[in-house]
Amino acid sequence: MNFILKRTFVLLIVLSFAVSSFAQFRLSGKIINYTGKEELNINIPVISGFYKENSIHIPITKKGAFSIDIPIKGQKFANLIFQKKFYTLLLNPNKNLVLSLNESDQTLKILYGTALAENTVMQTVDLEQYPFFMDSDGSNKLAKLPLKELQKQVVLPYFTQRDEKIKKVQSATLAVKDKQAIIAELKYISYNYLNDFIRTQALDRTIMDSLIFEIFDNVDPKPETFPAGPQYYGFVRNYLSYLETKAFKQIKKENIKPNEPIPYFGISLDSANHIVKNYGKPYWRWIGSNKNFPTNVVEQYNYHQLIGLFIDKDLRQFEGLANAYKAKFPNGIYINDINTKLSSLQKMLLQNETNTQIKIVDGYEKMNSIYELIKTLKGKVVYLDVWGTWCGPCKEELTYLPSLKAKFKDKEVVFVYLDMDENDMDSSWRQFIKVNNLTGIHLRKNRQAIAPFWAELLANTADKAEYYPQYFIFDKEGKLVVAKAKRPSQKEELYTQLNNVLNKNQ
Repeated sequence: MNFILKRTFVLLIVLSFAVSSFAQFRLSGKIINYTGKEELNINIPVISGFYKENSIHIPITKKGAFSIDIPIKGQKFANLIFQKKFYTLLLNPNKNLVLSLNESDQTLKILYGTALAENTVMQTVDLEQYPFFMDSDGSNKLAKLPLKELQKQVVLPYFTQRDEKIKKVQSATLAVKDKQAIIAELKYISYNYLNDFIRTQALDRTIMDSLIFEIFDNVDPKPETFPAGPQYYGFVRNYLSYLETKAFKQIKKENIKPNEPIPYFGISLDSANHIVKNYGKPYWRWIGSNKNFPTNVVEQYNYHQLIGLFIDKDLRQFEGLANAYKAKFPNGIYINDINTKLSSLQKMLLQNETNTQIKIVDGYEKMNSIYELIKTLKGKVVYLDVWGTWCGPCKEELTYLPSLKAKFKDKEVVFVYLDMDENDMDSSWRQFIKVNNLTGIHLRKNRQAIAPFWAELLANTADKAEYYPQYFIFDKEGKLVVAKAKRPSQKEELYTQLNNVLNKNQ
């Protein structure tokens, strides 16, 4: 082969690789009755879960038309987001789809394109349809039912509904891989929704455990397809929770000693407590996934965990899991990204080690009342955040703080953070607030010491629930004027509350 032919051959190989590695999906269409006020985005999970960082903004013309080429590597489930409503789509490389959205009634219509068939089926079966038992009124009534009635009124009807959807997919004219992917997601989302219902309702503990075992006992944890869809990795976490529940039932029944191996996890209870204390629950799930799932699932699921920890800016937990991950997958496809993320978190910590805008109250350990601090801030409106480094919703709310602080940058508002963490987590708490650049005033109390703070904060409220996070607003005279205030994510509603208190004091 001569030199020119060799170069041509190599170039064709390179181009072929590039196309397969960075293929595109073209999404286009029109928004009917478009007012120009709403944004259009598409969120494509790297592995699983909804993270704002995975959203791609889709430009819309004044007439409501849009078109975008989305780079994807392999088949992907995605959420098209318009007017805060989610529409689930199935994207395949080198395909296209044309659709219409109606801003007036929020309806989506699949019009045409090479991805028409699979997405028509997706709309027909309504993959992420909110189940009847998760309705706020219905779930409260259903939660009071005995076990047999829950099986009869919740589990069996829901599985019947799911199986009817699966039959529709099976009878459709689709590529085999598309059928398999949609059917698998229908199965996994059904387990996930039932798990959420059972674990979030005030069910009797015996009933809760019985239902969890009934749902997961006969489920094969291995994925039906691989790469698996996002619902599968939600299932992985729920399956690990099921194994944990089953293991601790067995520990109690068989009187397994603290230094003996825990079933399904293979380490002692003493070791488990040490791991969770020092590295967090994600590391515990790392151990469980290694014991109970195939290696390719372990690699994907724990990278997904690391993404979540990075977004939360939880350096302590990220570092522990990252080190274990790199030891097991030294040549893994995500190693470079993990190293980049770790360096980024470490840099954030270093930058804020001497940040004077992050203030920890001197002698906070001896404080027995929030008013000991509030009285030193007279002349300022105080927005108090009661939170914990262990609290997922708390950390989600932290992501909205930059816009909140920017809104009140030149106004007399002070941000105070009352953290609930045990004393042995003190250094982790200090690290966390620095990595997250939580400018403001900080103090920490353990579970026992925070009790009098809750008592005074909730003294005049009908709802005495001490859930996390909660927010409170004090006026410039140091008086608590808004208990259970709006969260940072509620943006305009919170801004109104704060402005009302500011204006009252003028």
